Amino acid sequence: MNYFSSRSQTSTCPVCMRGAIAEMPMMESLACNFCNHIFTLEKEPNSVRQILRMADTISTLRWVWTGQRWENANAVQVYTSRWLSALGILLVLVPTAIASLAAYLFPPDPDVPLAWFPKFWAIATFCGHLVVLLSITRDYTQFPLQAYWRSIKRSFNL
Repeated sequence: MNYFSSRSQTSTCPVCMRGAIAEMPMMESLACNFCNHIFTLEKEPNSVRQILRMADTISTLRWVWTGQRWENANAVQVYTSRWLSALGILLVLVPTAIASLAAYLFPPDPDVPLAWFPKFWAIATFCGHLVVLLSITRDYTQFPLQAYWRSIKRSFNL
């Protein structure tokens, strides 16, 4: 189950699922040719399993080589990411619900010049919190938006 002997030193990137990871010249690390993430390959002590660890992020993203592909090696990471996803959704929905409920329960007089403002505030609350959530998600996962955009532009130019 050695990664380098079972494939010709390349495999699909476990992050973007689009590029191929291969050895970086003159380095003891691997890199994806699509999303440009850098990985380190480690062997578990007293085991033949090889673990691929993402080196260019704060989070401990790890995968184990099964013989054909990389599989998630950290069940705690999946469990934690589900809770973080639920908290992120609550970060967007709870403030929006509070602003919307306030606009519904205490509607302004229709003759007031700023009668539109409570609805605007509820929408702005949703958009603002969604932008914060997407920014945190992008920083945590380091999703390669620019690489995907370049790929889309290349596919339309063909």
